[in-house]
Amino acid sequence: MQDVLRRSGRSDLEVEVALQSAEGSYAAVTKNIGAGGLFVATDQLRRVGDRLGLTLTLPGSAAPLSIDSEVRWIRPRAAPERPERAQGMGVRFVGLSIEALETIEQFLREREARARAGTDVKPPPHPANGRSRT
Repeated sequence: MQDVLRRSGRSDLEVEVALQSAEGSYAAVTKNIGAGGLFVATDQLRRVGDRLGLTLTLPGSAAPLSIDSEVRWIRPRAAPERPERAQGMGVRFVGLSIEALETIEQFLREREARARAGTDVKPPPHPANGRSRT
């Protein structure tokens, strides 16, 4: 059984995310999420410390989350020895509302429970890249 909830409290998650910055708006894809932040796969990297607005909808959630964030680190490109690691940036949630935090934590708890029960199945491929959306 694949352990989808990592020791750090993060879970693999591939959903579309809209990013808003001072330079404009663009779409990207998340790769994982935790209660404190997420990784965004994108070639439109920002500088560490830059603020971004994020809008995403978690699987099973009816309403999108709008979250302020800060770029904490960047991965400029995949290392040749680790081509599966996407280019992108790790962002930290800033000023997360109680409701948004509860939604994320509930998603993580449900994902962990399904993984432990062996019922966490891979969703259909993400239309933008053909890989599974988790």
